[in-house]
Amino acid sequence: MKSRFFLFLMVCSGLASGQDIKPITKAVAEISQIKNYKVKTVPNSYFTDQGKTTDNGIELKGFYSNGQLRKMEHFAGLSAWNIVTQYFLSEKGELIFVYSKKYRTLNENGSMKKPEKISEARYYYIRGKLVKKLKVPAEQDPETNYLYEAKILEEDLRRYK
Repeated sequence: MKSRFFLFLMVCSGLASGQDIKPITKAVAEISQIKNYKVKTVPNSYFTDQGKTTDNGIELKGFYSNGQLRKMEHFAGLSAWNIVTQYFLSEKGELIFVYSKKYRTLNENGSMKKPEKISEARYYYIRGKLVKKLKVPAEQDPETNYLYEAKILEEDLRRYK
């Protein structure tokens, strides 16, 4: 009986990790093709007032199409690098994809004229569940909960006037 249950768990986990992400990539491509977004920018001063500060600032942009939030872009400027994270939302407002890039801004000679991309990661979600991760660097914080962060950022967009 235990061996059947174990086999069942292995099959289920294989199905979950093998989720077809083609519909997600198609939706992300469609979101990226939208030309006439209404963009709402939440500046660094808002985050400073919230007690959230970084060495080189924070900025959040919400991209709205027909009054609906479809994409968010969060910039965090830290002392030696910048992190840019994009959140893509379905027509129902559910998080479907996260694309995070990390750029080095300092080297042994000081500030770099052009930041150097040192890592990127992609996260795919179906119905609120992470189904696939690609190119996640070893130093990436495994505890990053993008579903939670997306909700916080959506709230920041709602609150900022």
